[in-house]
Amino acid sequence: MTPAKEVKRFQEFLMNAWPAEHYFFLNGWILRFIKGVTYRANSVIPINYTGNSALIENDIKMVENAYKSFKLPTIFTMHEYFEPKELDGALRNRGYVEQDRTKALLMQVSNLDLSHINKDFTYEVHNERVKDFSSLLAKFTKRDKYQQEIIKEITNRIVVPKKCFVIAKLEGKPIGSLMGVLNPHGYVYIADVFVVPKFRRQKIASSMLKIVIKEWAIRNGAENIWLQVELKNHNAMKLYENLGMKEAYSYYYLRKDNV
Repeated sequence: MTPAKEVKRFQEFLMNAWPAEHYFFLNGWILRFIKGVTYRANSVIPINYTGNSALIENDIKMVENAYKSFKLPTIFTMHEYFEPKELDGALRNRGYVEQDRTKALLMQVSNLDLSHINKDFTYEVHNERVKDFSSLLAKFTKRDKYQQEIIKEITNRIVVPKKCFVIAKLEGKPIGSLMGVLNPHGYVYIADVFVVPKFRRQKIASSMLKIVIKEWAIRNGAENIWLQVELKNHNAMKLYENLGMKEAYSYYYLRKDNV
């Protein structure tokens, strides 16, 4: 099991890799807000708790009022070492519903086999989220054009970590995407991995990952790869496990819609 200190470091890495628009700090909890797009950017991160556990209900009410003022649901990201330990029970007693159990997977860059790239497709590496990248995801995923613009705002706020965007193409048309964010500690975070359904099972996702590691991450000092996969996404989980990635920690969301 990954030590608590390391899990909390990963939560900090994630906040830097996916920066919100507004932050509010309450007794060690970090509240994040950005127009309701993505749980990662609109949830409470309970890394530490410096408040009085006897008054936890009051703190939760304050959090709910904060999200209500933004007309957003209240969502807590519950990693394995959330604080205080009574938080899960307190939230469930207030009607919070669990969603999207997720694993964070990790591996050393040196352990990734960089061969076997599918060369039937071309791969572009960009240092910003270009139109082809956002348009592809807006067309084929659950987030529409407006939401993709908000996500572009998020990626534009990535300042300290380095970032890149990979697009897989066939005959000039985008059919796959992948984002990489490399922090100063040598961890490259992989997100926005997508392949158009009819092109899946052709090693395009793994090829994009190898391209970003080989042509960008290693050159910039990457030592480790990490990403997050929902447990219900069995195909993605199998892909990354076959590449050699191992579970570092897990988490889930607790959500309550504010009325």
